[in-house]
Formats: sequence, C-alpha cells, structure tokens
Amino acid sequence: MSAPDHTRATIAIIGGGPRGISILERLGAHLRGCGAEAPSLDIHVIDDVEPGAGRIWRTDQTREMCKNTLADAVTLFTDRSVVMDGPVRPGPTLYEWCLLARHAQSPSPASAARAAGIDPDHRRVFDAVPVRAGLAADYADELAALAPQSHPSRALYGEYLRWCFARALAELPAHATAHVHHARAVGIAQRTDAASGRSRDLVRLDSGTEIAADAIVAATGWLPRTLTRPERALATAVRTHPDLVWVEPDSPIDQPLELVPDGAPTLVRGLGMGFFDAMALLTVERGGRFVPDDHAAGGLRYEASGREPLLQVTSHRGLPFRAKTLYGSLPPRPAQRHLRAVDWQNMPRPVDFDTRVWPLIVKDAFADHLDTLARVRPAALAGTRDQAQAAITASDGTITGVFDAVAAFVPDPRDRFDLAAALHPVTGAPDPESYQQAVIAYLRDDLAEAERGADSAFKAGLWSISSARAAASAIGAFGGFDAESRAGFRTLHSIGGMIGSGPPAFRNRQLLALVAAGLVRFVGPNARVCVEDGAFAAESPAVPGSSVRATALVDAWVRPHALEETADAFTAALADAGRARAFRVRTRDGASRVRTGGVDVDPATGRLVTADGRVDPRVHIAGIPTEETQHDTLISPLPGANASMLRETDRVAASLLAVALSPTSARH
Repeated sequence: MSAPDHTRATIAIIGGGPRGISILERLGAHLRGCGAEAPSLDIHVIDDVEPGAGRIWRTDQTREMCKNTLADAVTLFTDRSVVMDGPVRPGPTLYEWCLLARHAQSPSPASAARAAGIDPDHRRVFDAVPVRAGLAADYADELAALAPQSHPSRALYGEYLRWCFARALAELPAHATAHVHHARAVGIAQRTDAASGRSRDLVRLDSGTEIAADAIVAATGWLPRTLTRPERALATAVRTHPDLVWVEPDSPIDQPLELVPDGAPTLVRGLGMGFFDAMALLTVERGGRFVPDDHAAGGLRYEASGREPLLQVTSHRGLPFRAKTLYGSLPPRPAQRHLRAVDWQNMPRPVDFDTRVWPLIVKDAFADHLDTLARVRPAALAGTRDQAQAAITASDGTITGVFDAVAAFVPDPRDRFDLAAALHPVTGAPDPESYQQAVIAYLRDDLAEAERGADSAFKAGLWSISSARAAASAIGAFGGFDAESRAGFRTLHSIGGMIGSGPPAFRNRQLLALVAAGLVRFVGPNARVCVEDGAFAAESPAVPGSSVRATALVDAWVRPHALEETADAFTAALADAGRARAFRVRTRDGASRVRTGGVDVDPATGRLVTADGRVDPRVHIAGIPTEETQHDTLISPLPGANASMLRETDRVAASLLAVALSPTSARH
C-alpha cells in the first residue's frame, strides 16, 4: 500500500469490523461497475483493535466465546435478495468458508465431500484469496465439528471477517488504493484550501496522524457511553470502599473480569447474552469443566476448580433468556400472514404501534402455534385448522381475545398457547428458595421445548414474535411509529430478544449445572443495587427475604448508544461542532418531537443531519449508533433475506463515492 496522494479524492472508513468491511467491499463493487472509467481514489480504513475483525470479533479472544448466530446464517456478501442499486457480488457464507478453508489446508476425502455442494460462484470467490496459513490447524477441532447449525467461536468469525477484508482489498480496481491505520479517530475539523476553494475534513487519529478526506463514514459499532446518574452515584460509593470491585457494562471479552476475586460473592445484573458470556469466563475460563451426566438436569455436571465466584443474579425480569430452539437446521421463516398483509409503505405516518402493529403480531404468534400443533398433533384440534385460523383473524388481536377465540378449537388447556404466561412465566415467589426452584423449572421446561425443534408448537409461537422484530423495524424506521407507541415497539424488541435471541441451548444446560453446583443463585426481578455497610447489597421487591450481599458487582450488558451521552471522542466532536444531532420522532398529534438516543441521518444516503437540519456535506454514520433511528442494525446479514445491513452499506458506499468524486461537493 503506497502513501496517499493528497490531490486525489479520499474516503475515510472509521471502523474495521463487519460494517466497515462491507462498505469497503461495496465501494469496490460500485467502482468496478464503472469499468475503465473508474476514478482514482484513496480509501483509508481506521480501526484501533484489529482491522478486518474489529473489537468484538478479534481473533485473539478465547474460543469459549461463541457467536449467537448459526454458522450458515451469516454472510458478508450480497445476493439477489438484496434490494440495492449496486451490483451483486456473491460469496461464501461463514459455514461455506469454514468448509472450504478446512479442505484447502487439510484436504481429505471427508472434507472434500462436505465442500462439494457449495455454490460454484462461492467457491470461485473463495479461491481468489488464500486463507491465513495455519488456520485449519489452529481451529482443527472446531472446523471438524462444525455444522450449518453450529454456533462458531467469535474468533473463527473474526478469521472469516479478516479474509473478507483481504478479499475486499484485493477487489479494489487499480486506481483505488487502500491505507490501513491501526489507530482510533478522535477528532474532526473542516479545512478549505484558499487557492482552490476545495473543502475537506481533517480526521484526527490518536496516533497523531491527520487524514484529509472528501467523504467519511463512521462504522464504529458499539460506542462507549458516559455513566448514567445512578451509575455515577454507584461509582462514588465504590471509590470510598477500595475492597469492592465494580465491573462496568461492556462487551464481556473487554470487561476486567479477572478483578473478581476467586470465590467472591458476586452480584450480576443482566441475564441475557452478556451474562452467559460472563458466566463462561468466570467458570470454565477459571479452570472448571462441564462433564456429561445423564442423571443431571440438562445432562451436564460441573466440576469446579475452586476459583469460581458465587454468582447472585438479577435482571429486569429476573429470568435467563430462553434457549435457542434446536431445529437441526436454520430456523424457519414465519409467514407473518397478518403483519405482512398490510401495505405499510402506503400507510400514513406515523403509525400507532400499539393499536395497528402489535395486534397483528399477536395473531401471527397464535396462527404459527396453531399450524405447528395441527401438524404435530392434529387430534388436539376440535374443528378444522382453517376454522381456527379464521377465528384468529376475526379476533380483536389482544392476547386475551385471541386466546379465547382459539380455545374453542383446542379443548385441552395443555395444548393451548398461553402467551400471557409465556411472556411472564415467573414474576416472583414467597421466598428465595421457591423463586430458585421456579427458575430451575422454567429453564428445564424451556430446554425440553427447545429440544423438540420444529415440532414445538410453543416455540413456534414465540419464534413468530421474535421474527416480527425485523418487519416492525422496517415499519418504524425513521419515525414510522409515533413517540407515544415507541415504548411498545421497544417492548417488542425486549420480548423478542428474550425469546428468540437467547443463548445456544448448551449455555442454558451449563447454567443448570452451575445452579446444581451451588454457584448460581437467582435473586429475583428488579433488584435494586446499592453500597451498604461496605458491601454491594440487593433485594428483589418480588421475592421477600431475597436480600444478598457481595464484594463484587458485574454489569453484564453493553450500554445502549445515546448521542448526547457518548464517550466516543470522534462522535462527541461531531455533536460539539453541530454536525450531528439526536433523531427525534413526532408525537401522535404532530405538535412536537421527542428526542431519541439515535443519530439522525438522511435515509437515502446515511449522511448526518446537522443541528440546524441540513444534510452534512461529507460525514456519514452507519450501523449501531443509528439503531434508534433506522432500527434493525444489530443483526448479522442473513443470506437470502434482503439483509438490512447490506442494503445500508450499499447505499452508504454509493453516497461516499458521489460525495468524494462530485466536482461540487468539494465547495460546501
């Protein structure tokens, strides 16, 4: 890679993780579409951890950390399902790439047979760029056991991303030169050349380098956020007690969990994916191990090393996320016949989520449950499936109303879909031990349903709700929902995360083993944490007598992004200069707008909307910082699903080129 020519058009990509790589690949695809007319261009890729993998997926992390998505449900390549202006450039899914990488470096009849069915176009893309030498040996055990429905390690996904990065670099046309900076963007300033009138932005890096860019995109992923008011109070209290350890919210692999003392009573807030990661890092990564045991709940027994802390866990609901269903394949795609029957594009905005969208999601959940029940146990129905489905359609869309409508067609209460109970399976208990046993029963029952796979009518109904998040996100993007009903939309995402974006089933089996070993106790929902008499103290209002004390506190989540509370220097510089503002949504009466935590961007290009409502001339933002704006930014691209991330990266790449190469854009 040569030194940059400051007279050439220049694009800066801040963030070298999945979204940054995809934008780079889309830049190359658009440029190659120009043929011989492709312009001269410098592209700077900036990442301070591992360019090509980014922070979350860096390849030096423990293999115990796994991806929450299935191996064959992840791609970084476009396909014909993606609605975009740029050219389609297909390539291998993560699973296909793993098979090809194993076969390329460790050829054998078995690996050849497994790789034989891969799309020839995907094979040609793979063959064009070699994988890292020694990769197959480094991941030999994981690659040998990998199946389409496996949850690959995050490090292995990082290897795929690094290869995709190398592929994107190799595919750039001859007149486009890439420059990779192992640094962090920390500031921005405008500069206009007095002689030419050319206006650019100077992106300042923490290395001291300044990059003069005609167009910029921040594809930064999760950004740091300042402490909330309760967290500031907690931090002040902790500082007065040097023996206490508070592990603040962050990606688990970046949290200093080594500070939690061996054997220490430890409070953990959060029971989602961050909890399960922290659970693994505080147990098996401290020398313990899970061994098969047919007599144990979940089929596992935990053999402790003696270094494990005692985990006393609470969260908003007080329950672990439900296990992913063991379909033995990729999950089904619910029909969502009620939700998708509406022409939402022509629906006047804003939409009331609570009255227009949620009732259709509820109907779809009962419809999918009924379809699976009719297939698996047709004798459970009185009357025909079509009659029962018609009753669902005619119902009012409330949980109680649909339940009552279906009850006439499902005589046995055990066969009915009690959605109200499913959303709140354990809300409290008369004492701590009763609560502990209720959560254990919840985990065991949920695992049993997960093991039924596609034959679980219960999980089919829940999966329908979880899957509705994508469709609802499309409806609500860029202010599609009014301010009053966005709380209901956020509740859908919270519910959907708990029932559809939970851990692999083996993690919940491990959790049961840790409970049996006396290493995990469930405190109850909504336990308030404070520092009291030199210790962390917590008690759930729903469980009398649940008071616990601890010397360590682990917050097992990532702080959601909020522009006005960002701790990222580059984003703060944009806000301070008036070049970024928080996105606002209209109230139902249209009289006012309510601020969100998302960054406001132009829907067509991803360019920032400035404090005075103009579209910024050069700076774009893509991905997670715009979650509250455009939604559906957290999910990896799924092949064949018109992935929202790939639509976004294509339109942002097109805008970057238009801005960088436009003869007028240089004089704003």
